[in-house]
Amino acid sequence: MPIARIKNVFPLVAYSILVCMVLSYGPRFAFTQTTDLPSEPVHQARPVSGPSPASNQASPDQHQPTTESVVCGVGHLGQCLEDIGRDQIGIWTSPLRIAPRDAIWLVPFAGATGVALHYDAQALQNLGIDQSRIDRSNTISAFGSPYATFGGAAGLYFLGLGTHNEHLAETGRLGAEAVADASLVVEALKLATNRERPNEGNGQGDFWPHGTRSYGLDGAFPSGHAAASFALARVIASEYPTKPVQLAAYAFALAISAGRVTARQHFPSDVLVGGTFGYLIGGYVVRHHAGENLSAAISFVPVVDLPTHTFGASIDLRPDQFDF
Repeated sequence: MPIARIKNVFPLVAYSILVCMVLSYGPRFAFTQTTDLPSEPVHQARPVSGPSPASNQASPDQHQPTTESVVCGVGHLGQCLEDIGRDQIGIWTSPLRIAPRDAIWLVPFAGATGVALHYDAQALQNLGIDQSRIDRSNTISAFGSPYATFGGAAGLYFLGLGTHNEHLAETGRLGAEAVADASLVVEALKLATNRERPNEGNGQGDFWPHGTRSYGLDGAFPSGHAAASFALARVIASEYPTKPVQLAAYAFALAISAGRVTARQHFPSDVLVGGTFGYLIGGYVVRHHAGENLSAAISFVPVVDLPTHTFGASIDLRPDQFDF
């Protein structure tokens, strides 16, 4: 691979690595505001001097109102777009939250990406051209396209709604969001890198081979199929953390990624970076939007204890959950 080509793409690859690394180890910001109310009265409020007749006649429901968060779904499509928008902000600004300890992740991934970039052309040359293998690989990898994975996640969501299985519906919802987030990131990187596919140009996978005179809208770096399939696999594996489910989910993503290489649609580095992005973005979505992980930066809960005529409020501040 020409040294000049590596230098041209190095800044963007380095930024991509930083994004991947911080998605995995960076602060976990929660964007959805949910307040969990205690099931029993909490005796932490200050006593208020003097009886209050009106308060004795109030019902418990009046003293402990519930605050329901709006969750992305067919009835709240606007919330879905808002969640994705906030995800993108968090993903693209993640390098700003880098910490020294992240070198544990950064060094190996940077090394693997560099090695893959160097041997990309040689790997495809050694693979050779076998039309029957290419056709089979294209057929298999089609199931991992962003459209197919998004449709599969949507199918899980509606199946969960139809069977009143909230966990399955959440898995589908999070899977669709993760695929959408990963696809947006990948498409932006494709436009920025403008890399030729193995069956284009001289087969070397050049980045910006003709400068700005020739511009492609469907570049090779990174792989959208690998990103989408690993994003969905990560969500499913996180929502159903059993060995059979995890094995099946990641085997599917690996098969899709390998198929993109054997179909001569991508170089190994394309699927390495794309799959890593998809995996980390899937985890990002689960951490921030799964029902059991939703938390608010500020929660305000009225506290009432009628027997002792105690009234007050509980305020919980979580600085680590603020959206910066």
